[in-house]
Amino acid sequence: MRLFYAWHNPETKRYVPYYSIVLIACVTVVVLTMFQVIHQTPLQNAATFFEGFFSLFMLVRNEKVGNAFLTHMASIRLASKF
Repeated sequence: MRLFYAWHNPETKRYVPYYSIVLIACVTVVVLTMFQVIHQTPLQNAATFFEGFFSLFMLVRNEKVGNAFLTHMASIRLASKF
């Protein structure tokens, strides 16, 4: 179980880079699918979106990333009022 410890503990050094890379890969696949460069079945599309949301959820579990995410979301909400 020590092998997967870095993927479950948000305080480790490898946690944020791992889930950031997974999120970037998911966004890349979604963009390539949108431009029809690659084709996926609906089940593969659902799995890609699920993995993207899951990695975003795991990133927000980290204290620094979570606070920065909330700050950016608040600034977007303030900007949308104008």
